[in-house]
Amino acid sequence: MQNATPSAASEWTRCRHFIESALARSPGFESIDDIERAIAEGRYQFWPGERCAAITEIAEFPRAKMLIVLHGGGDLVELIDALEPALCAFARAAGCDGIMGLGRKGWQRVCETRGYTFGWLAMVKMLKN
Repeated sequence: MQNATPSAASEWTRCRHFIESALARSPGFESIDDIERAIAEGRYQFWPGERCAAITEIAEFPRAKMLIVLHGGGDLVELIDALEPALCAFARAAGCDGIMGLGRKGWQRVCETRGYTFGWLAMVKMLKN
């Protein structure tokens, strides 16, 4: 990763495989290199845990500013019990109106216990070969 401090770079090296595992189950819209570039450019935020990691992005819609969890991987308990409260605190400090996540349908059951509601279902149809 470019422009990363030594500790951030070493944390990324340690946690990169968590995000690669999450990408393996994603629709394939971006690569690990794309994510590294977005972090270096300041568009994405990297959240390392001890046994997990997450990637977020702040998005501004006409009626709401939201922190979007794009990718999360590793230990589920740590993601939910330790990282999620830190993400919420960051979102509040950044002036976000809320936090939302993208992911597989299985996340619905996990996140509903934390106060999340199911917003919508994304259906993907790729038009290029």
